Amino acid sequence: MTTVLDTSVVSALMRHEAPALSRLQALRPSEVLLVSPVAAEIAFGLERLARRTRRRRLLDREYAKLRSIVRWQDWNETASRTFGQIKARLERKGEIIEDMDIAIASVALDLGADLATLNSKHFARVAGLSVKDWSR
Repeated sequence: MTTVLDTSVVSALMRHEAPALSRLQALRPSEVLLVSPVAAEIAFGLERLARRTRRRRLLDREYAKLRSIVRWQDWNETASRTFGQIKARLERKGEIIEDMDIAIASVALDLGADLATLNSKHFARVAGLSVKDWSR
């Protein structure tokens, strides 16, 4: 089964948090995907840090290491349609979540993949999404 990493999990991996690292190590690299909306959120988070700090350099290195190990998946046209369906369904129910999270979920749904997250309650609002809690 393919697993899409949510931004919260990528951040945890970059910080070497044990639960997320253990879960990642249990999978083959070919089973793990980093998707473009997550990469955009990580880029934003990194850009908010001063460039020459030790923390920024360390996190840049950790992201590059993760990126070199896992596969990449773009947010494509099919996922874009799925995004529209999810967002409209959530809006009708009054259950709004952020657009980037919907984009991440739409890619996972489109691929029939699990979504690894530290925020399973948040993503549980997306019907049909297989959510895996990597916080424990």
